[in-house]
Amino acid sequence: MRAYVLCGGFGTRLRSVTGDSQKALVQVHGEPFLVRVLRQLAAAGIVEVVLCAHYRADQVAEMLDALSQDAGLPLDMVIEPTPLGTGGALLNALRESPPEGRYLALNADTFLDSEAYRLAAAADDNVLVAARVEDRGRYGSLEINALGRLLTLREKGQEGPGLVNAGVYAFNPGTFADAQVRACSMEQDLLPGLLAGEGIGVLEYAGRFIDIGTPESLGRYVNDFHGDAMS
Repeated sequence: MRAYVLCGGFGTRLRSVTGDSQKALVQVHGEPFLVRVLRQLAAAGIVEVVLCAHYRADQVAEMLDALSQDAGLPLDMVIEPTPLGTGGALLNALRESPPEGRYLALNADTFLDSEAYRLAAAADDNVLVAARVEDRGRYGSLEINALGRLLTLREKGQEGPGLVNAGVYAFNPGTFADAQVRACSMEQDLLPGLLAGEGIGVLEYAGRFIDIGTPESLGRYVNDFHGDAMS
C-alpha cells in the first residue's frame, strides 16, 4: 500500500525552533523527525511513500535519498505549485502520482506507533484514525454513532477529554477520482464532502499520539523519546 505524507505546511507556530527550515525535517536526536514517521510506516507494511511538499520543498528534495535509505522505504515527491492546504495537497498528489489501490494519507508532523497505520491499512472502507486525549482543545474532535461511523468533525477548541482526529486516513482509490485540484482543507472540505456521500469509518487507536506543531509539544517529544522510537 502507498502512503501520501503531507509535509508542505509553513510550520508557523514552530518557526522559533525551525527558522526557515521545513517543519518535518526538524532534528530530533540527530535525525529528521520525518524519518521517525517513515519508519513507523515501514513497520506497518507500507511499501512506498509519496511526500506532498511545498514550503522548503528544496530541502525535502535534497534529503530524499537519505530519508529513503534511513527509513527503508522508496520515496517519491510531488510539489504543489502554490499552497493548496491539506486537502488540495492530497488531490494534487493523487493527480500527479495516482494510486493503484487503497492508500493512506497522513500528516508529517505527528508521531504515532505503527499500529495506527496498520489499523487504517487493514480497513475496507474510507476511514480515519482517532486518538483519545485528555484535552481536545488543539484538535478537531469527533462525534461518532454506535456503528463507529463519523457523524461530525468539530472545529478545534472543544474542551475536555474525548476522541480527536489523529490525522491518518485510508481512502478507496476512486473516492476523490473526480475531484478538481484546488486549495482546500482535508478537515473542512474533503471529509465533510464524504459524510454526505460514501461516509467515513472511525478507528480508535490507543498508542502514542504526539503532534510536534508547537515548541512545547516538540520539546516534550524530544525529552520523552530517544533512539529509534520504533514500535
